Amino acid sequence: MRRYARILTFIVLLATLAGVSLGFQNIAIGGFERGSEAVLGLSLGLDLQGGIHLVYEADLKDENGLRIPPSPDQMQGLLRTIERRINSGGLGEPIVQILGDDRLLIQLPGISDPGRAKSLIGETARLEFKHRTLAVPRDLPGLTDAFVSARLGTLAQPAEDQLGPLFRPGTSTVAIELLPGKFAPVTTTLPSITDFLATTTQPSADRLLGATSTATSTAAAFTPPALLIEFEPGAVAEFETVIGRMLDSITASVEATRVYPDILTIGLEGETAQLTNIPILPLLALPDGTIFPASSEPLIQRVGDTNQFIIDLSATFQDYESALFEFGESPTLVFGEVLGVLDEDIGLTGDDLARAYPGQHQSSNLPIINIEFDGEGTRKFAEITTQIAGTPEQITILLDGEELISPVVNQPITGGVAFIEGRDFTFERVQDIALLLEGGRLPVPIALIQERDIDAILGADSLAKSVAAGLVGLGLVLLFMVLYYRAAGVVAAVALMIYATLVLSIFKLIPITLTLSGVAAAILSIGMAVDANILIFERMKEELRAGRTLLSSINIGFNRAWPAIRDSNVSTLITCAILFWFADTLGATIVQGFAVTLALGVGISMFSAITVSRTLLRVLAVSPLNKRLGLFVPSGAADLPQRESPAAAG
Repeated sequence: MRRYARILTFIVLLATLAGVSLGFQNIAIGGFERGSEAVLGLSLGLDLQGGIHLVYEADLKDENGLRIPPSPDQMQGLLRTIERRINSGGLGEPIVQILGDDRLLIQLPGISDPGRAKSLIGETARLEFKHRTLAVPRDLPGLTDAFVSARLGTLAQPAEDQLGPLFRPGTSTVAIELLPGKFAPVTTTLPSITDFLATTTQPSADRLLGATSTATSTAAAFTPPALLIEFEPGAVAEFETVIGRMLDSITASVEATRVYPDILTIGLEGETAQLTNIPILPLLALPDGTIFPASSEPLIQRVGDTNQFIIDLSATFQDYESALFEFGESPTLVFGEVLGVLDEDIGLTGDDLARAYPGQHQSSNLPIINIEFDGEGTRKFAEITTQIAGTPEQITILLDGEELISPVVNQPITGGVAFIEGRDFTFERVQDIALLLEGGRLPVPIALIQERDIDAILGADSLAKSVAAGLVGLGLVLLFMVLYYRAAGVVAAVALMIYATLVLSIFKLIPITLTLSGVAAAILSIGMAVDANILIFERMKEELRAGRTLLSSINIGFNRAWPAIRDSNVSTLITCAILFWFADTLGATIVQGFAVTLALGVGISMFSAITVSRTLLRVLAVSPLNKRLGLFVPSGAADLPQRESPAAAG
């Protein structure tokens, strides 16, 4: 008995550790963490607990827009980057593998927020820092050189009886610019350019211009000053581009706390000062300095398909007389614009970050992103903050082209540490952004080509049926072994229980993501574990009938059965390797899970049969039971020779 004490102790200790690992739902020892909310803390696959199945394709293109295949190193870098993002984002135990040459399979079991998962996987997190200058004037020499003529007038004829056929005067809100960038709202009753263009079948200067210096004050209330300008045909597109840029400067910033509109400037030839600044839309300025469009009615519009444009001057001049005093009836004009903002690249991007992590603002407790620059980034940031400190100029921070914040700099920042705040920041969003910034850009751009959501309810049903099938199968096998092989069957049953405990423990500790096909493989491996015991027991029965002692029959039975057990299990392992290789190449995760689980089950079953079963039988062989050989054969016990075991006698 003492000769088997060491191996028996090892088996008991191993089974105890395996049982303890399954007894705790979650295990955390130092940096080692295992467990989940599933049964026994096992990691379950998509078909057992639901989740999301994604397939991405590398979208790498050359200068001509033609797709080019990524290199193996790029795909490996892509896999590592995405695995790091998923693991750091707390998205569970992912399955990430390369399919073919340019595709990536990602399976995320138990994911409840697919949108966040796809965002973390696919976003590039392109962080940029730019130098922003406000109200930057510049000339438009192309428009000035292409200018043909201009005539000052109004949007309506001054006489009351002439207003009806052309216009339906309405109330409109405009804004008078008091200072650059400061507008005061003014409400007047006037027709709009749209009214004029809609009711004038043949737009012309004669239909537009009817106001003179003798216009009555009553008529002037309905006749905002307007300017009809004409360009050479080649300049029409350029002027429309300027108008579009002005409109974009407002509409792109509607959700921002501050609007910096581009403004068209018009001056007289030979004069040093510009006469007027014209925004594309009427702007309303609130007391806190916030500016937003007061109307969607553009103040500058093209007249049909002609080379003429109408400019509503009501945002600058309250009546025709004041505009006439400045312009004259037929002025020669020069054109320019004031860019609301001008963002210049300073070469500082997310690539210059050493670290990014979420946090809270000390005074407001709002979520922020703390950033720390590397050596080169610290130098660049110190240079720009030193340059613009104490000025109205700003540093604009953009994430994927979207403005996050544009702060002014009160003093130079030379330590390379700063923080980013945003109007739409939440604690989860700053965590994700910080993760994307620190994780770096994807080595190659990717495109989602396949998405499949797996219902968790179906997964729970499949799991319940799988567990029930496993328990029923295990119970029937144990019952058969005990009834047929008697004492040896009890040994096989104990070995099988130890086997099952070891298998589940290893599945949890590695961990193995258990799919429905993996459960099937585990159940199959139970039968294969019993098969090894049957081969041993049958051979042992023959040796007992030949007159050998129980201990000798056990040793010979194991030795003679071992080649058959080895060959059958090795052939199964070879098959598992082939299945795994093909599944890994083709992305068939169901087959891959089956192959891995079956291979582990077969390996552990060999250990169970050769080590556990043999040790337990040898212990019985040196116990008083060695005299009752009939307990070790299924039938024909009366024909067995009853002799005392030498080991027992000794």
